[in-house]
Amino acid sequence: MVIRQEIIMTTKKRQTKQPVNIWKWLFIVLVAILLGSGAYLGVKLTTPAPAATADEKVIKRDPTFAVNLNKSQVNAIISYYLKHYLADSKIKYKFDLDQQAILKGKFKLLGYHVPFSIYFDPNVKANGDIQLKAKKMAIGSLSIPTKTVMNYVSHSYKFPKWVQFNNRKKIILLKLNEFKMKNGMQIKAKQIDLPNDKIRLDVYIPQFKPVKD
Repeated sequence: MVIRQEIIMTTKKRQTKQPVNIWKWLFIVLVAILLGSGAYLGVKLTTPAPAATADEKVIKRDPTFAVNLNKSQVNAIISYYLKHYLADSKIKYKFDLDQQAILKGKFKLLGYHVPFSIYFDPNVKANGDIQLKAKKMAIGSLSIPTKTVMNYVSHSYKFPKWVQFNNRKKIILLKLNEFKMKNGMQIKAKQIDLPNDKIRLDVYIPQFKPVKD
């Protein structure tokens, strides 16, 4: 009888055992995912970009010829370059010239793609490089500092080595003296006047050594 009563009591305990609360565990998993995404984004937004080098390279020869372009022509060239440069990249962005230079892209926040536009004033440096100084940013209803978004962009987006970020000063430097096309041709900026739609570039054709007999 004693054994039988113990068996009956054990059976009742199993029957009265609380069921697993699946919604509780789903909530915990969801919170973990959100926290993980937030931590990842926080690292991308706050980690400083590599410091730009102080050395300024200069093409030490006279330009072969100069070319005058308008914003529409330059935008077509930039679009063609980025289309091929970003062909193997999952993250795309655009760079256009209007009344200001505009960098357009998206960043992922809690599973949503948030579009942004950063507006820059371009300035031609003495050596022909171009400095872009961020002046304002459009990012929907979110209030995020420009340098924070630039920090995220500099870490998450694919840029050529001759494009350098100084997120603290909200500056992007286009080191044209270090940019060389596949055929060896190089360019330097001479004038960028966006309100009057005037862009002037110096073009350098590679020097070929004569073939000795």
